[in-house]
Amino acid sequence: MASMALNTVYNQYLTTYAPKKSDTKYDTHKKSELKSITNSMALVNKDAPLYKIDNSEETREYVVGLKEESRMLQNTIASVVGNGEADLDGKVAYSSNENMVLAKYVGSEELLAGSEEGNGVTSPGGEIPSYNIEVESLAVSQVNLGKYLPKDSLGIEPGDYTFDLTVNGQGYEFQYSINDTDTNFDVQSRLSRLINNSGIHLSSTVEEDDEGNSALRIESNQVGIHFGDTGRAFDITESSGDKSGSVAYFGIGEVTREASNAKFIVNGIEASASSNTFILEKTFEITLTGVSPEEGITATVGVKPDTEAAIENINNLIGGINQFIKTVNEYKQSQERAGGLLGEIGSIAGIYKDGMSSAGINFAEDGTMEIDEKKLGDTIINDEGEALNSLKGFTNAMMRKSRQVSLNPVSYMNKTVVEYKNPGKTFLNPYTASAYAGMMFNSYV
Repeated sequence: MASMALNTVYNQYLTTYAPKKSDTKYDTHKKSELKSITNSMALVNKDAPLYKIDNSEETREYVVGLKEESRMLQNTIASVVGNGEADLDGKVAYSSNENMVLAKYVGSEELLAGSEEGNGVTSPGGEIPSYNIEVESLAVSQVNLGKYLPKDSLGIEPGDYTFDLTVNGQGYEFQYSINDTDTNFDVQSRLSRLINNSGIHLSSTVEEDDEGNSALRIESNQVGIHFGDTGRAFDITESSGDKSGSVAYFGIGEVTREASNAKFIVNGIEASASSNTFILEKTFEITLTGVSPEEGITATVGVKPDTEAAIENINNLIGGINQFIKTVNEYKQSQERAGGLLGEIGSIAGIYKDGMSSAGINFAEDGTMEIDEKKLGDTIINDEGEALNSLKGFTNAMMRKSRQVSLNPVSYMNKTVVEYKNPGKTFLNPYTASAYAGMMFNSYV
């Protein structure tokens, strides 16, 4: 009965005073993190005087809500900048000529997040260099284009035919029939469907010219010549049977274009790849899309500020901080210490206000912030990340303040000091639960 009663009491308490829940990964902690929080609580308890607190329902709602809002603010900041120091000017890969080269960053996210642009892009953890790429030729597939034959006639004897097709060393035998009523176009279309439906990594079409002729085109899905391969991507030969000669008649055994690798020059060094998409120096995924129009013309690949992502992250961040400030403002009339918290936040903002304003982030009279997205975007692009230092500093300071509020929200409620502890004679007592610090309980099972 006692357990059921406690269950009812605690769940009613949470439903009434702490309705906000979060399923984010930032509400899970390692043992070392929980130990650090416990130690911080003990330090607060060590010198905390004995208080007589206001135990009204409004005050209880305020102090629990304040802790929950500070927790939500920590989650918002962590989701944008992580649990470390704020870094808001993220980077994204770019190519100066996407008609030649496309680029995607696939290297270390930590290195990308901590980088600053220079000749390459450097950070304390390493360097993200830029590359100049000249494309001499693209990797291409093998193509066998048969003879152009009159569409509406047939120049081969009807009957059952077979031919052998070898793809990457694997042999296949194809069997088909030619009827009396078939035309060249009918047979070519039938062979095209047969090849396409076989699942052997070849594609086939029937091409027509302006003179009423058609030809069977067969192409390998694979481009280039893979390492260790010495032959063609595929071979088509006559096979022994009752009737032969179809390969020669349709001309599908002749190679029109050999498969070849991509050839390019990276920072003056010649290189090749069996595919037009490859990983460059474990840093960029490169896709070659075209050949350099003239010798010596290159496309530069590197990283630059990701303006769109940065603005979205900053909007989410400012929204979280504004929500926290609005919640505290709601209790300013009934809770005198709420005004003190707003004053502390205002003092923090005063340090970074001018720098943030130059980046397009302005403060309203109630302490909340508004964003001029055009000015912020220009700042991110033109100032090489320096103009965001004020916002980073403000974000880091707000993270520290939210942790302080979450640890001891009772310090911001109305209370009367009953007794101070003896200065210099206090000690840590891990066996005594604190009435003032932590408020760690947020569920009951």
